[in-house]
Amino acid sequence: MDAKRETYAGLFLIALSTLMYEIILTRIFSITTWYHFAFLVISLAMLGMTAGAIIVYLMRAKLTDENTHRYLALSALSFSIISILAVLLHIATPLFVPLDARTIMVTSLLVVALPLLCAFVASGVCVSLALTRFPKQLHKLYAFDLVGAALGCIAIVVSLQLLDGMSDLFLIGCIASLSAFFFSLGVPEPKIRSACLLSAVLLGVITGVNGYSASQQHPIVWVSWSKGVQAPHVVYEKWNCFSRIRVFGDPNEVKDLEEFGLSHSYRNHMGKYLSLDMDGFAGTHLYQTDNDLGGMDFLKHDVAELAHSLKPHSDVMIMGVGGGKDILGALLLKQTSITGVEINDNTINVLSSVYGDYTGHIDRHPGVALINDEARSFLTRSNRKFDVIQATLVDTWAASSSGAYSLTENSLYTTDAWAIFLNHLNDGGMLSMSRWYGKNMPAEIYRLVVLAAESLKKIGISDPVDHIALVRLQNPVVDQPDGLGTILVSKTKFTSAELDALEAKCKADGFEIMLSPRECHDPNLKLAVNEDISELSQHVPFDVTASTDDRPFFFQNLSLSHIFDPRVYEESRNANNVMASISLIVAMIAVSFFFIYCIRLPLLMTKDRSVLKETKSLFVYFASIGLGFMLVELSQIQRFNITLGHPIYAISVVLFTLLLGTGIGSMLFEKVLAAVKGNPTSVIVVLLVVAIGFGLVTPLVTTAFAGASTPVRIFMSGVVLLPLGMVLGLAFPLGMRLAFASDHAAVTPWLWGINGAASVFGSVLATLISMFVGISTTYWVGVGFYIITALACAPVSAGIPGKMELLGSPSVQPDASHS
Repeated sequence: MDAKRETYAGLFLIALSTLMYEIILTRIFSITTWYHFAFLVISLAMLGMTAGAIIVYLMRAKLTDENTHRYLALSALSFSIISILAVLLHIATPLFVPLDARTIMVTSLLVVALPLLCAFVASGVCVSLALTRFPKQLHKLYAFDLVGAALGCIAIVVSLQLLDGMSDLFLIGCIASLSAFFFSLGVPEPKIRSACLLSAVLLGVITGVNGYSASQQHPIVWVSWSKGVQAPHVVYEKWNCFSRIRVFGDPNEVKDLEEFGLSHSYRNHMGKYLSLDMDGFAGTHLYQTDNDLGGMDFLKHDVAELAHSLKPHSDVMIMGVGGGKDILGALLLKQTSITGVEINDNTINVLSSVYGDYTGHIDRHPGVALINDEARSFLTRSNRKFDVIQATLVDTWAASSSGAYSLTENSLYTTDAWAIFLNHLNDGGMLSMSRWYGKNMPAEIYRLVVLAAESLKKIGISDPVDHIALVRLQNPVVDQPDGLGTILVSKTKFTSAELDALEAKCKADGFEIMLSPRECHDPNLKLAVNEDISELSQHVPFDVTASTDDRPFFFQNLSLSHIFDPRVYEESRNANNVMASISLIVAMIAVSFFFIYCIRLPLLMTKDRSVLKETKSLFVYFASIGLGFMLVELSQIQRFNITLGHPIYAISVVLFTLLLGTGIGSMLFEKVLAAVKGNPTSVIVVLLVVAIGFGLVTPLVTTAFAGASTPVRIFMSGVVLLPLGMVLGLAFPLGMRLAFASDHAAVTPWLWGINGAASVFGSVLATLISMFVGISTTYWVGVGFYIITALACAPVSAGIPGKMELLGSPSVQPDASHS
């Protein structure tokens, strides 16, 4: 059976819509749930797609050549409808059990899990059918599948700039319905074509209506709750590819201030402000003010603004502008110039345009400049130096598309990043970082001090003790964060005058100096500043080693050696991060069983074992390429997050380039096979040579272009990644060719399922290796699986006489007796 043009179009669109759906789910679930739940739900979706391939294998007697297009259309249409219903069910049922928020979240996710699973099963059935029923065009179909998925990475970025998340969901359903319509062109039943076309038109209309309503701030369908809590009255909402920001509150209401770093003398201070949050949890305020900054004097008494008090009349850079609080603090304390660097263009637009009049247009003050960029890359390519570089609670519980909070690599909290920051300070300049400070065991603060000490040594300062000060303000309110700490890292030794000023300021505002060149009020801090990690780890059951670019998971502080230590679970400040890591380990165990049963269950249900003769090497082959590809792919997403500055850039660029490259490689498969004279093992050897070269060259290239502009870094990342993607795209069609040529066509859907199950297992394995060992190790383990692929390829190809040619058009259908 030959594939027609409509088959290619349908496969392209279902791959595009499925990838878009996976990414939009990370956005929606990052808003509605805790981030480790978002990670597990997306893993569940991947399991669903794998299950779809297994279903195709188990139902091979019913899914004949004659009705293939019918089931292609029905499965694509099912994905279109169920994918929307699953999310609508989720956003409609947040609070149906009167329990705590996390219990509510778990219960709600259990309700949405089944339809979500069914949606991806439908997509898995569709893709598996398309890739196993047309063997003569398999490499071309695989290319269309990969290119469609690659463009899905770009499409979701563009569409979320134009639409809100829920309207984008309907757009994805519309694209999937169009996929079903193209498949239905090969079906003689006009009712199926009519249903597919009607669904596409209806969902397209809903997309337009809801999108327009959302642009007018009156969406018909919207996410009305977050983290188990119903949303307050929202006056403004805007989505993009890595966040949803909301503004809410009464602009004229006089309220208590909610700044956790504010001196206790101002605890009951009142003011007018709107609340701004990102993804429903990372919040800040938009203060009503005027050009004279009237009523804002309280910000002079915030522990996060200490550096401005100690170094007035300075050139300042602020990383993460938020609602403009740090800019106001710097203005009030008479700083000469203020450069605010904010990665989220929507945040800048809210501050300077949408609510510019309300905030007094602080962006128009003399000496203030707002720049839409990622702070680290901005500094790397800048020749300018500053007296103060400041970051306050950057990335605190803020979601990214990559998943859980502690599972998210961060380019700002590594020794490599801090070396850049310190080298962009003038002599006597200060780096100021503010983070939450737990009462009992502030592991994050300990790690921050270790990071500061290691970074100072990295720039040539052998004794960091005289360069670090740490100040704390404890919060007396029990049900709020314990407190806020600000670390000040000076490029030169603190002078006596600076330390006198620091002590006087802290005494006046009631701040505690926990660590300075003159004093230390926590023995663990003394160990941290001296980098006595072995001794520190005996007192602190967390990982407090300095994070690096190769292991940039600053918020992941679970130590495997202390995983059973009860103190780990008693420390509330680290509870969310620890539970995210534990969830990942539990997910690893769960997907291990899933991976095993993707092999065992079809084996148990296969009555005629003759179809399984001599298939062991094929199973190893497809499992290895699934594991290898996922480890290589995720390691590069993590690595290029550092290069490009944000997870969504890394996901978009790496996924797009690798998927596009694999699509091109699949299209070129026949030519490559001819070039190696039909020797399958030689194809894998070519893959390994390129992969090894890529692993050796990439660190040099990323370092060389670290200071380039964002467009240049994106372009160079694509140039480097494309050849790797092209050779990775050879492995799957080669495996399928081996299966067909060795008369194992009947098990090809099962092989596709094993490949998918291995990919699920590999996604969790890659994250664990990167978190606990390092990104480079993840990559080389992935290359190791391709070596196993080469070893598995040899015995299969040895049993195939002659060249690797697929003669005729063999069907993948077994005899009826095989069922």
